[in-house]
Amino acid sequence: MIGWFSVILFAAILIGATVILVRRAMGRWWEYIGLLIGAVMLFRPLYDLVSGDVSRVLPSIIWSDGFDGKDQIIWASIASTISLPLLISAALILMFKTLCARVL
Repeated sequence: MIGWFSVILFAAILIGATVILVRRAMGRWWEYIGLLIGAVMLFRPLYDLVSGDVSRVLPSIIWSDGFDGKDQIIWASIASTISLPLLISAALILMFKTLCARVL
């Protein structure tokens, strides 16, 4: 039971953080193009390091035993594979916009 709760919590945190950062970073339509380009460029490195298999980075105690645990790892990995490139790309755009606003 704790396994599915941890998957839901993990996915909710990732999706919530992604939505918040994308909403704060995007102001004009062309910034969404930059977000997608950044996410596509970040997809492969993040997939190799983290998102492909989140069981390497998260503690094993949060997963259930057996096939149920394998399903939980797959769903958590899907959530991180989709969210992390968008999240990091939005964070980079927001940092760039904030830096430009403070310098100019």
